[in-house]
Amino acid sequence: MAVVTLFMSDRDDSKTFTDKKAADQYDKMLELAENVSAWMEQKIDGLSEQQIEQIGMLIAENKDQLAKAIKGKPEVLLEEEDSNNSENVTAIAANE
Repeated sequence: MAVVTLFMSDRDDSKTFTDKKAADQYDKMLELAENVSAWMEQKIDGLSEQQIEQIGMLIAENKDQLAKAIKGKPEVLLEEEDSNNSENVTAIAANE
């Protein structure tokens, strides 16, 4: 019988990882999503709590791509698979 070490996310008890680095990265992504959501809630009126959380997660999950776009390559935002884009936009639009 093999022993496998599991690492739990500090922010999401339901998530476990076999790699500490992956668990830490996941926690950092959740922290970023939470902070982006809080910032957006302060800056933009009229969004529901669910919309704010979805946008925060979208930004956190795609931070590297967003950073490239901000640094002068905005086309990278459109290079993502069209199916993923339409799913995210549909989910946000459905909650309006």
